[in-house]
Amino acid sequence: MAADRALLDEVAAGASPALRLYRWSPPALSLGRFQPEDDVDHTACRDRGVEIVRRPTGGRALLHGADLTYAVAMPRPERAASVDAVYRLLARGLTRGLACLGVEAAVARADGPAGPLCFASQQGADLRVGEQKVCGSAQVRRDDAVLQHGALLLDRLPFDETDLLRGAADDDGRARLRVATVTLRELGAPVDARVVANALADGFAEALDLRFTAAVRG
Repeated sequence: MAADRALLDEVAAGASPALRLYRWSPPALSLGRFQPEDDVDHTACRDRGVEIVRRPTGGRALLHGADLTYAVAMPRPERAASVDAVYRLLARGLTRGLACLGVEAAVARADGPAGPLCFASQQGADLRVGEQKVCGSAQVRRDDAVLQHGALLLDRLPFDETDLLRGAADDDGRARLRVATVTLRELGAPVDARVVANALADGFAEALDLRFTAAVRG
């Protein structure tokens, strides 16, 4: 997350657009910028070796470890001045990359918040396959620069957010989260992080007509 913030600072200072694609080890639970830390069951996180980090963007708790995380920092496009317009613009890059993997994704329905779990709801920044969420995203701005980052579900860990948040560890909540989400593995798509990262990088470059000067893959 510190590296993502650094990309935003650099672009705000005049640097070229930048893209990061990365994995997490050990697993981490990221909290939205304004999410109360009281939502977290610290004992459960410690017992499972899960670190806790704070995102510079909004949204709710998200478990990293079986996902591929992306971060795009770029000057705010004149043709996409609003937050939603930038989401739609970057969604073109994500959907183009996923199409290269044989996955047809669409912008989510914007159902609204559903408690402390990011992947339990769909926002306009997210992507779905059918009715299930496959990628969650969030955004922050600084001066005329934009940082958007998000998590694409490659697979599932043996535990999920419901095991790490207070009051969420019940069979019903776990079942709702699983029904609400889908992974690339479950879709029969490639899950090798480098293969997926290359597809996303190509998708962003094609859809946005950009050549990123900084890219970290894998």
